[in-house]
Amino acid sequence: MSYADAAALATDADFMARVNACVTTEAAPQTTPFAQQIMASWGWGATVFMPWLIASPGFDKPQAEITDGDILAAVQANWARAEAAAAP
Repeated sequence: MSYADAAALATDADFMARVNACVTTEAAPQTTPFAQQIMASWGWGATVFMPWLIASPGFDKPQAEITDGDILAAVQANWARAEAAAAP
């Protein structure tokens, strides 16, 4: 994925809303500080996950072609990395 494509995806409001919906849904049943931060700050979780999402396989195509399953798989695969990166 080119830098321009990655930047476009990261600033696509529809895509960010989809990522946020996924991250929030995944965080909701958890009680960790990371999950609670996601639940307390709409949009924060999507921002935290974006570096890993844009580097994930299958994200080098138009936003409309990225499925909810693609987003979910990337979020689940990178949860521990995002949590570690967000730790104080």
